[in-house]
Amino acid sequence: MKTILTLTLALLLTLAACSSDDEPVIEPETPHQAFISNLSSLCAESFTGASTFPEDSEHLLVDTELRAHISHCEEGLVHIDLYRDGDTWHTTWIVSEKEDGLHLYHDHIGAKEYPEGEEPFTGYGGYADDRGSEFVQYFPADESTAEMLPEASTNEWRMEIDLQNSSFVYALERHNEPRFRAQLYLN
Repeated sequence: MKTILTLTLALLLTLAACSSDDEPVIEPETPHQAFISNLSSLCAESFTGASTFPEDSEHLLVDTELRAHISHCEEGLVHIDLYRDGDTWHTTWIVSEKEDGLHLYHDHIGAKEYPEGEEPFTGYGGYADDRGSEFVQYFPADESTAEMLPEASTNEWRMEIDLQNSSFVYALERHNEPRFRAQLYLN
């Protein structure tokens, strides 16, 4: 009986040692996590280019050089500063992982180069939906944006990274129609 008990105990200890419960489980990255990781891998880099839509020369971001500088990165958070005319700060796009998902926030606080009487709105944006990948994300306007800017309730922003061609695209649609698009290339 003692031998059977010893063999049973040895078998149980062996099975426990082989149990996969002791091995760390590595969760696969979601497309949102992979996208912010790809952005973070470009920290301190700058992309330069121009708007490709619209052609309206009255638009602040048309007919000017645009530069997006990935200025701040930490786990789950990336700041991308957009400059126009070389060094005029225009906005900071803040991409962050929040409890409700991947979020895009436009920070215009401190912008000084707007025509008189046209104070910029700040704080608008949205959460990424499920259509994206590790290289592109779509951010439909959230409820806060719809309350702040009712005309922007159908806004959808897109950020796209093409690591192979060293490019970055920022685009905006409203009512499913193009409103703005910038194509920028790694310096």
